[in-house]
This record gives sequence, C-alpha cells and structure tokens, in this order.
Amino acid sequence: MKKIDKKIIIISILIGLIVVSALYIVATLSDAKVIFGLARHGEETLATVVTSESYVQKTRKFYIVTAEFTDKYNKTYITNSIETENSFKPGDKITIIYNKFSPQVADCKGNSLRKENFNLNLYICFIFIISTILWYQEFKSNPNFWKSKKRYKYKL
Repeated sequence: MKKIDKKIIIISILIGLIVVSALYIVATLSDAKVIFGLARHGEETLATVVTSESYVQKTRKFYIVTAEFTDKYNKTYITNSIETENSFKPGDKITIIYNKFSPQVADCKGNSLRKENFNLNLYICFIFIISTILWYQEFKSNPNFWKSKKRYKYKL
C-alpha cells in the first residue's frame, strides 16, 4: 500500500470518528433533555394502557406501551414512546410521569431504561472523543505524516 493511501485511510477514519462522536453527542443531549424535563417538570398521573407491543433484543424482552392519560387541566393525551421491561395488558392502570410543558413525553414511574441508554450513550461518546483526540495527537506529533514525501525534480 502506498504512503498516500495510508494517509487517506487514516484521515478518513479520523473524520468518521468525529462524525460518529457528533452523532452520539446529539443522541446523548436529546436523552439528557428528556430526562431533565421529566425530573424537573414531571408530574405523576394515572394512565390507561391502550396497546402493548413486545419485542426481544438479545436476551431481554421489552414492551412499547401506548398510554392514554389526562393532565391536571383535563386535557387527554396519548403517548406511545414508553419503553419498559414490565408487561402490561390493554386496560391496565399504570403510574406515569409526564412533562407538564410537553405532555407527549412520558415515562413509567420507576422505569430505568431511558437512564441506562443515556449512560451508555454518554460512555460511548467519551470513548469516541478520547480516542479521536489521542489519534490526532499521535499523528500530529509525527511531522512526516502530514507532509508529502514526493519531491518533483525537473531535469533539463
């Protein structure tokens, strides 16, 4: 493999790591916004399960629950983004926490899946950032890496 090809591959990998870290930062910030909104502006209420769909991921079984609830102003909302490990049947009453400024964002009380995903994304984000910085420092310290070795000499 030529030296220039190695440079292009390594620079492409560095750019890819930067893009992936940026995507994980965005995912982590969106999870943090939801978790902060539920913790700071969350209100508890009873909800009725409308539907419950199950799926298996690796060895764990998860349920996506669609719940219908009313807030303290008697407005009815339906949320379908509640992911939990608990099995619910349609018609069951569950306690949920919803954000009073955006009521469609809700989570079951005592559900820790959203926080686990946040912690995992945060950990992966730090790993990507640290590895990108270390790679960049390694190749920046090698002055011959960024310079081309080809010298064009013209002979008359």
